Amino acid sequence: MTTTNESTVQTPAPKTSSIRLIVMIAGLLAIVALMKLGAGLIAPFLLLFFLALLVIPLYQKLKRRGLSSGIALLIMVFGMAGLALFLGVLVAFSFQQLLESLNDYNNAILAQLDGLVQWLEGLNLDASAIEDISHALFEAMAGVASNFLNNLVSLAVTGLAFLVALAFIMLESPHYPKRLRRGLGENSVHVMRMRLFQRSIYSYVLARIKLNLLTGAGVTVMLLIFGVDFALLWGVLAFLLSFIPYIGLILASIPAILLATAESGLPVGVIVGLGYLVLNQVIEQVAAPKIIGDDISLSPALMFVTLIFWAWMFGTLGALLAGPLAALMIVIMASFDDTRWLAILFSSDDSPMVVGQEKNAGKKKDAG
Repeated sequence: MTTTNESTVQTPAPKTSSIRLIVMIAGLLAIVALMKLGAGLIAPFLLLFFLALLVIPLYQKLKRRGLSSGIALLIMVFGMAGLALFLGVLVAFSFQQLLESLNDYNNAILAQLDGLVQWLEGLNLDASAIEDISHALFEAMAGVASNFLNNLVSLAVTGLAFLVALAFIMLESPHYPKRLRRGLGENSVHVMRMRLFQRSIYSYVLARIKLNLLTGAGVTVMLLIFGVDFALLWGVLAFLLSFIPYIGLILASIPAILLATAESGLPVGVIVGLGYLVLNQVIEQVAAPKIIGDDISLSPALMFVTLIFWAWMFGTLGALLAGPLAALMIVIMASFDDTRWLAILFSSDDSPMVVGQEKNAGKKKDAG
């Protein structure tokens, strides 16, 4: 008698992981498309969000020193309004004077470069490109200055709206942690992630402000030494554009180099350009590691990719917010098992944004 052993045939499991990946990619593409369509509305709200993350700790520090909520709020509001008014008046006044003198600067730089043009023509080389480049650069400067002056009222109204919104956010800020704990639970992982993100962004922005202040002060002093017009304006421009990784200070150096060349000749223009380069290296390679430390350590590859992406998405404002948005991406990716490896890949080994998430993931596994 023959005994047959029946073997159990297992049907292959559906490829749920592949379907899930496709759904995730499709959802991500849909989110990107919607953000691009609503860029004009989303970008200002992102700026307001990051400003709130920056001013709330300062407001709370004033309260911890014994000041009442009203006095602390007044100090913050008048401080922000005074700084914005100072910068606005400085830029508007300087741009107005610059517009009135652009033709003179353009003619002066062409006269300074006349020797270079003759030397190139002596070598049978076409030197007309030099004149075209000069005209294009000064036209770009005129366009930026005119656009700022023409939109001065609109910028003032937007700034006032931001100030009012930040005032309300600061007043409500003491209640946010309680509401989050009540809504999400006392030991909710989401509350921990929000705290971690706020600390990381606050540390990053504060450190970046310190570095940019050093950059702006160094640029102003250097240009004053060489007698370049509007030295304070170019220092402020260097401070603001240094928030843009890699290319910000390069863009800020162009008008100062042009004016230095127009006023004092090509050798001085070259020296000023080298001064910008040396200053940038000292700030980024020497001062930055000491000031920023490991509070928010992001991969240069991630910073470069996010700079291109957010500049495409939101324009200049997106480029300015590339650093904080990169930190936000790290926190979000570190929050989920499927994407935690990406967060580790694009951050330093001891970045607290990732280490904190890894510890939390380990605790969840142990509890399970």
